[in-house]
Amino acid sequence: MSEEKTLSSRHIAVIADPFPISRAAVASLLRRSGAVDEAQEAKTGQGALDLVRRLRADMLVTEVDLAGRGDGVQLVRQVKGLARPPTVLMFTGADDPAVVAACLVGGADGFVHRTASPDRLVRAVETLAAGRSVWHLREHAGLAPVPGTQPQVPGMTAREQQILGLLLGRYSNDEIAAELHLARQTVKNHVSNVLTKLGVASRRELLTRREPVPTAS
Repeated sequence: MSEEKTLSSRHIAVIADPFPISRAAVASLLRRSGAVDEAQEAKTGQGALDLVRRLRADMLVTEVDLAGRGDGVQLVRQVKGLARPPTVLMFTGADDPAVVAACLVGGADGFVHRTASPDRLVRAVETLAAGRSVWHLREHAGLAPVPGTQPQVPGMTAREQQILGLLLGRYSNDEIAAELHLARQTVKNHVSNVLTKLGVASRRELLTRREPVPTAS
């Protein structure tokens, strides 16, 4: 029996990043680690979309901002609309909770902040390939959103976007209350609203789901 992988069993990733050194480094890391068999690079959303289609890639690793603000999230929506959508990992320096929330609602399967170690990024890709979600935010981030800079998540208030971002960072209700200077019961109410709007029953389901999150019509 041939030891070569069949075409259907090969793991192909597309790395979308506006900076050539960064995307080359990520592509090389994933190939050398064996997390993927092939990694192709794109500097724009359209270039990444074309590669995903042509290669029938099963993984997309993308920045939040490519040629413009938030166009990486738009790319996620586009690839998730394909007949054979890839798993999507956001690998970005953005850490505003509303940005993280927009990635989730846009259909991303995982999120890793650029402060993560190479080993953590490789493990995230392997975890996603195994069918589990990954949400690794920058530790000790300043999580107060900057007015006017965060993308709008359909159907959610600005406060709910904050709460969602912190939930994805695995903050407890008490930690959210301390971070945002809110009463614990107020946080509990916001958390309940966020989970209801996303159609999930619990934090655990939110952090492990792989199905597309419903968006407001």
